[in-house]
Amino acid sequence: MSLVIDNVESGYDRAPILHGVSMRVDPGELVAVVGSNGAGKTTLVRTISGLLAVRSGDVADDDGSLTKLTPAKRARRGTVMVPEGRKLFPQLTVGQNIELGRRAARGRTGGQDPVEALLEAFPIVKERWGQQANLLSGGEQQMVALTRAVAARPRYLLLDEPSLGLSPLKTLDVFRLIELIRERTGAGILLVEQMADQALAAADRAYVLEHGRVSMEGPAAELRASDEIRRAYLGVA
Repeated sequence: MSLVIDNVESGYDRAPILHGVSMRVDPGELVAVVGSNGAGKTTLVRTISGLLAVRSGDVADDDGSLTKLTPAKRARRGTVMVPEGRKLFPQLTVGQNIELGRRAARGRTGGQDPVEALLEAFPIVKERWGQQANLLSGGEQQMVALTRAVAARPRYLLLDEPSLGLSPLKTLDVFRLIELIRERTGAGILLVEQMADQALAAADRAYVLEHGRVSMEGPAAELRASDEIRRAYLGVA
């Protein structure tokens, strides 16, 4: 039982971006994908979520191939994406945005509502419940975006640059929330992140993407300690 990306090729129009990418995310596992700008990280997430077509290869979850399913159907199957830039509905309230996430969970209800645990640990989201989303700070919007995704009861959660544009303090809050999501939901999380040091510190396993290909993979702690990764992505000489 895993989310499996198998020898996937994808891109935009006639421009290929991903070249035979293979990786997996197991339930309850946090997997980081790091790489420089232009390496194909966002293309990867958009392809898994269905926003970009798979040209060859396959994306599959526990119930079989996702490749021919729309993004909405993939979300209903349990593969849920939080896009770069959060993409909340700005004129809707926090509560209304989160309720839209609940609608994607049709067929996967039952048990404790996972949103309640997040609201208890991060009450700022509950305090902002009736406010319009566009009136929130960037960090608050990211917390709402993550909570909305959790409301969809994901089996696999795709996070595209969740720290983008946030202060160091808000970034720490977001990473704490990601860890709480993993603990409380048991979802497998694929974390695409420019802040390589924090991503590798949080992750169980990691992949390095270079020019649309997986160049390294392994336990995140080992990659974080490697001289090559430290020089290329962590700013350590």
